[in-house]
Amino acid sequence: MNRIAAIFLLALISCVGNGQSAPSADAGIPSAPQAQAARGAGNLRSTASIFLQSQQLFLPQLINGSDPTANPESVGTAPLREGASTGAGDQSPLIGTYSSEIGPTQVDPDEDSAGPGSTGYKASSYTPVDSWIYPAFDRLAALGYLPTISLSMRPWTRLESARLLVEAHENMDAADETSNLVLSTLDAEFAHETKVYDGARNAAAQVESTYGRYTELSGTPLRDSFHFAQSLSDDFGRPFGKGANGISGISLRAEGGRFSVYLRGEYQYASAISAYNTEAQQAIASYDGLPFGWNLRYGTTSRIRTIEAYASLILANWQLSFGQQALWWSPDRFTSLILSNNAEAMPMLRLARAKPIQMPGILSWMGPVHFDSFFSREGGIHYVRLGTTFTLYGNANQPLNPPPYLWGVAFSIKPTSNFELGFAHTTIFAGYGRPLNLKTFLHTFSTTGNLQAVDPGKRTTGFNLTYHPPGIRNVVIYEELYAYDNPIAGRFLAFYAMDPGVYIPRIPGLQKLDLRMEGVYTDLPGEHDPAYYYSNAHYPQGYTNYGQILGSWIGRQGDGGQASSSYWFSARNKATVSYRKMSVDKSFLKGGNLDDISASLTWMPTPGIEVSATGQYEQWKFPLLAAGGKSDFGTILEIRAYPKLRMGMH
Repeated sequence: MNRIAAIFLLALISCVGNGQSAPSADAGIPSAPQAQAARGAGNLRSTASIFLQSQQLFLPQLINGSDPTANPESVGTAPLREGASTGAGDQSPLIGTYSSEIGPTQVDPDEDSAGPGSTGYKASSYTPVDSWIYPAFDRLAALGYLPTISLSMRPWTRLESARLLVEAHENMDAADETSNLVLSTLDAEFAHETKVYDGARNAAAQVESTYGRYTELSGTPLRDSFHFAQSLSDDFGRPFGKGANGISGISLRAEGGRFSVYLRGEYQYASAISAYNTEAQQAIASYDGLPFGWNLRYGTTSRIRTIEAYASLILANWQLSFGQQALWWSPDRFTSLILSNNAEAMPMLRLARAKPIQMPGILSWMGPVHFDSFFSREGGIHYVRLGTTFTLYGNANQPLNPPPYLWGVAFSIKPTSNFELGFAHTTIFAGYGRPLNLKTFLHTFSTTGNLQAVDPGKRTTGFNLTYHPPGIRNVVIYEELYAYDNPIAGRFLAFYAMDPGVYIPRIPGLQKLDLRMEGVYTDLPGEHDPAYYYSNAHYPQGYTNYGQILGSWIGRQGDGGQASSSYWFSARNKATVSYRKMSVDKSFLKGGNLDDISASLTWMPTPGIEVSATGQYEQWKFPLLAAGGKSDFGTILEIRAYPKLRMGMH
C-alpha cells in the first residue's frame, strides 16, 4: 500500500508540474470560421463535390492560437454547413447528412500520390483505442456529420482524424451547440495533423501524456472470464487484485516523412487475487483437461510493461506497422466478440489502409472501403494437443516455443452514408508441432475440420453492420455476428454469437445527454458443446493472450448486456452512469451471474490536466466459487497530464 501511495503521489506531482505549461496549437493557421469565409459563398458545394476537389478546397480546420487540451468553452465554434439550420427552431426530421438517398459518399481518390499536398506518403501514429476522441467522433457520426467514417475498425491514424474533421466541418449544423463544442475540441487536438493534411511536413515528436491511476478493490473481485467473469474489463489485460492496485505511465510519439513511431509504457502494481477453493480447482482442471491455474496470476504483481510500442512505414496510404498494438474490430463499444483490448496487446505485423479506398468503375457502389490486417503470436501459451488423438504437450513452467500464431483480416464497405457492412476473420495456427510456412498458412483455408494430422487452425468469422434509419432522429443501430468456426461457418443464424446495440447521441429535450445499450451472448440455443466459444481442442488455452480472452468479457457460454448514459458538459468533461449484467449457463461449471453498477466523472480543471474518478459496486454468484453471493466495491482515481514537450510542431 505504501508503494502504491508513493507511486501515485509521484505521478500526481509530475502531472501538476507538467500542467503549468499547456501545449498550444500551431500558430499562423486560419481558424475554421476564417477558412470557411476564405472559400467564399461561391465555393459552397455538396460534400461529394468538395471531396473530389480536396486539394483546392480542404483548408486547415484550426482554432488560431488555441490549446489542444483546452476546455472547448474557450474555443470557437465550427462553421455552418451548406443547407444547415440557422436557428434552434428548425424542425427538420434529420440531423446532419443522413438521408434516404441511395448511393455512396465519395472519397478523394487523388491522395495516394506522392505530391507535396498528399498525405499518401506521410506516416502518422495511431490513436489508442481507449482515447477520449472515439466517443467524441461517435457522437458526431451518429448525428450524420461523418458520412465516410468506419465505426467497425479501430484504431485509426491521427491524420485520418484530421480528414474526418474536414468532413465534419462541411456537414456541421450551426444550431447544434454541443456538437460544435466537441468539434472545436477535436480541432485543437489535431491542429498539427490538420496542418500536415493541408500540405505541411509531418516532422514532429512529442510526449503525448503522462498518467497515474490508483484502484482500490474491496470484497472479492473476479478476474477469470474464461471460466467465470471479470470485475474490470477491456483494460489491456492489466492485472488487479483485492486491495491496492496502481499504474504510472507515459506515451510518446514521433513522425518524420514516411515513418512514425509510438511508445506507451507503464509501471504496474497489483495485489493478489483471492484463491479458488479445492472443488473449483478440480472442476476447472477436469473441464479444461489442463493443470489448474494456467490463466491465473498468483500473488502480487510488480512490473514494467509496454502497452503499445510500434514503428510504421506508409506507402500510397497503405501503412505497415511492426510492434505491439491493440485492435478493436466491432461497432459495439462495451465489448467486441472478435477483437478488443480486453487482453494485452499482441506483437504483430500490421497492414492497414490509412484512409478509405474509393473503388473504381462498377465497384464504386461500395462507397468508402476500410481495410485492416495483421499477423501476430499468442503469449502465455503453455499447452497444445497434437494429432488426431489430441495428445497433450507442454508444462506449467515454460511457455511453448514456438507459440501459436494468429492472423486476421477485416474490411468494411459503406454503400450509403446510412449503412456500413463489415467482415472480420482471425485464425490461430502453427506453433509447436506445426511449422510456420506458406503451406500451413494456406491450410488454414481448408474446409476440413480438426480431425487431421496437422490442424488447419482455429478459425473465427465475424460480420457486423451499422445502420442509421432515414427519417429517425438521432438513432444508430448496430450488430456484430460471430461464428467461432471455419471461414464459411454460421451454417444457420443460430450458430452465431451476437452483440446488438443502439446508440442515441441526444435524448429528446436533453441535448447533452446520450444513451447506449448493448446486449451480448455466447450461450447459443441448441449448441451441443458447452463452453464452445473461445475454446479449442488442439489449442486448449483457446482464444487468449496471457490468460485473458482476446474477444469479449462475456466469456465462453454467457449472455448479458450493458447500458450507459453520459452527460456531455463538453468533449472532455463528462459524467457517466453504467449498468452491466451477465449470466453463465448452468451446464458450464455450474453457471452463475454478475451485476454491477458504476458512476464516473471526467473533468479537465485546467488546460493540460485531466482527472477522472469512478466508483463501481458489483454483486456476483457462482456456486462453484462460493456457497452464497459475494460482492466487491471498486474506486478508481486517475490523473493524466498532456505536457508541453514537443519538437518540430510550429
